[in-house]
Amino acid sequence: MVGHLRILACGGAVILISLILAGCSPIKTALESRRPLSIEQTVTVEVAGRRLLQAGEFEVTWQDWKRCHDAGGCSYLPLPARIDGGKTFPVVGVNRLDVDEFIAWANKRSHRRYRLPTATEWEAIAAELPKPEKKKLFDDPRLAWAADYGQMEALPTRVKPSGDFGALSNGVKDLGGNVWEWTSSCATGDVSDDRCPAYVAGGLHAAVISVFIRDPATGGCAAGVPPPHVGFRLVSDVEDLLS
Repeated sequence: MVGHLRILACGGAVILISLILAGCSPIKTALESRRPLSIEQTVTVEVAGRRLLQAGEFEVTWQDWKRCHDAGGCSYLPLPARIDGGKTFPVVGVNRLDVDEFIAWANKRSHRRYRLPTATEWEAIAAELPKPEKKKLFDDPRLAWAADYGQMEALPTRVKPSGDFGALSNGVKDLGGNVWEWTSSCATGDVSDDRCPAYVAGGLHAAVISVFIRDPATGGCAAGVPPPHVGFRLVSDVEDLLS
């Protein structure tokens, strides 16, 4: 149903505003575009060298990703991992090239310089995560990637709402969940992004995922046990905020 509201402005001009009563879509869209992004919810964490980072309290949400897509910043829109009313949840099913588009869009609209954490930074942020010892199946260093294959605890495959996996003492949430997180560390060493074939992803166990893969559970993990999902979390350097 469409209703019309006529407003008499100064000078006698009449402005016709069409209100879409079924959800008031134009108003809802305008308000949504002004809502702060979830990546702006950060906590300060200390990493190697006593450097301070502003780390995302949550993984980047699908809702934030959709705003990037709607604004033309992200060319690909993955299907939402769940339908949960007003609850936010992590975006999954995005590859490293997709993530670069989101970061570029986020940096254009912010005074911060967002980036992915390195694998070392991710490990420091997630240092409290339990690391259960496992019996190695192979001693040959060439098979190190499969030395504990099949010994990982089974994880739920359904993506949960943001925050449902709890927080570490530093305030960062969902690091021990079923969504692994892209890092900026190339698995083959210090090479440029345009030449890197696979990146390290942080999670409950080590994973290396091909740059083009959106769903590692389908067999796209370059090394290690494929995680259920891959998403990402952003960080920014505190010194950049102070400069």
